[in-house]
Amino acid sequence: MARQHPLDPGVTRRAVMAAVHELDGVGVREALLECLLVHGVDVTVAEVVMPVLGEVGEGWERGELGVLHEHFVSSSFRGVLGELRRPLPAQLSRTVVLACPPHELHDLPLELFGAMLHARSWRVVSLGANTPMTAVADAVRLLDADACVLAGVRRSAFESRMPSLTRLGRRAPVFLAGQGALRLAEPLPMTVVLPADLRAAADLVDEVARESAAG
Repeated sequence: MARQHPLDPGVTRRAVMAAVHELDGVGVREALLECLLVHGVDVTVAEVVMPVLGEVGEGWERGELGVLHEHFVSSSFRGVLGELRRPLPAQLSRTVVLACPPHELHDLPLELFGAMLHARSWRVVSLGANTPMTAVADAVRLLDADACVLAGVRRSAFESRMPSLTRLGRRAPVFLAGQGALRLAEPLPMTVVLPADLRAAADLVDEVARESAAG
């Protein structure tokens, strides 16, 4: 078996999980920042942070980890988000609004996805969890946003808001993310469902927004 490099994302992922078990916030931060420095935002988010979130959730379901670990890892990752959105040398010439629809409370994956868009020179404006659709529409209008990404774990978060999504889609490209979007029986008008692969999803936002601006 080939020996893994100490800075391999898999090694970092295991180091972060070990730190989570020990509630070692310094260990989590140092491992993530080292990965960020060596591999960049995409790899850090897609190959370390998101898999750790999944492992923590699975550990909780098996009874191996507690609610305290879920809260700890969420707090720790939010603390590193500022580093993931470090200032870029290039001008942030495009704006994207991120939000979770009403009653959708899991905004951390969306915030991490925002870091990936920031690395692609997007100005990211996050409205957070449980955001009224009127507030989303107001933000898109006031900012003259180039795109909007809405994330939810429930399919009904989108299906029950088709009129709002259609109106929003007339102003800017609207992207739906998360398990709720992937479980939709059919595409909703004026929206694009993002794939589960975060790098492919970020590239798709880039591509669709660019085509919309050109058209």
